[in-house]
Amino acid sequence: MNRPSASHERPLPAGSERRAAELPWEEIDRCFREFRESAVRLVERVNDLAGSATPGPRRPSKDVRLVRAVFGKWSMEVLVALHSAPSAGFEELRRALPGISPRVLSLKLKALEASGMVRREIVDARPPRVQYALTDQGWTIAWLSDPVLLYLDQLAARRHATDRNDSKIEPSGPSKH
Repeated sequence: MNRPSASHERPLPAGSERRAAELPWEEIDRCFREFRESAVRLVERVNDLAGSATPGPRRPSKDVRLVRAVFGKWSMEVLVALHSAPSAGFEELRRALPGISPRVLSLKLKALEASGMVRREIVDARPPRVQYALTDQGWTIAWLSDPVLLYLDQLAARRHATDRNDSKIEPSGPSKH
């Protein structure tokens, strides 16, 4: 399946257009609060439609294999790499993920394929090659993770800006004359 269309392209990292200190933090916070509220409404609506609304805190899932496949070590990195390059070969993915061993990448790709997030396609060529791509479910996870990653980028940029501003302020203390 091809990459789903979106109303906008993936946002640029914090600070790439403007310095972090110049960003309108209050407006950014308002956007994330609005998103959070719409996410809550989405969950409530889906629970209502599925008839699975349960009052109180969520109970742990009996089957956490899918959650581990998606949120385990290196899994998000693989999904993000495939989000950036909609179709990639094994070596291309390995180069895009510095520090991952071929064995771990192979295991992660198999787990993501088994959970329906990644599609493996054998390319008829000499020598035969394999291409990996996100499935529709994989694209949904990738797009749903974008706001979370963007929020974390914004928090890091804000902390960095605050740390830089704090380091410019000279410590005050008793003056020695």
